[in-house]
Amino acid sequence: MFESEEQKERAEVIVMLLAKLYIVLELAADTCPLCHKTLEHDSECPIALAWSVLSSDQQDEARSAIRALALSMGWDDTFSDPVVH
Repeated sequence: MFESEEQKERAEVIVMLLAKLYIVLELAADTCPLCHKTLEHDSECPIALAWSVLSSDQQDEARSAIRALALSMGWDDTFSDPVVH
């Protein structure tokens, strides 16, 4: 599928960025810029597909990274968090 290791690494970065966008949209409750749905994505949305290929550990790691970034930017936990903990 990939011609080189560099292409594989680029694909992995893109998948992780899309997955992190999934979390940002989840926390902000904005509509998805790709499929235009709120809190849910259609079955072919690249953001939802990227999220679905991550393991549960990778999903947890991505959530932690985005929350840490949000807190470092001065956001607090008063925003709506639809994630069941």
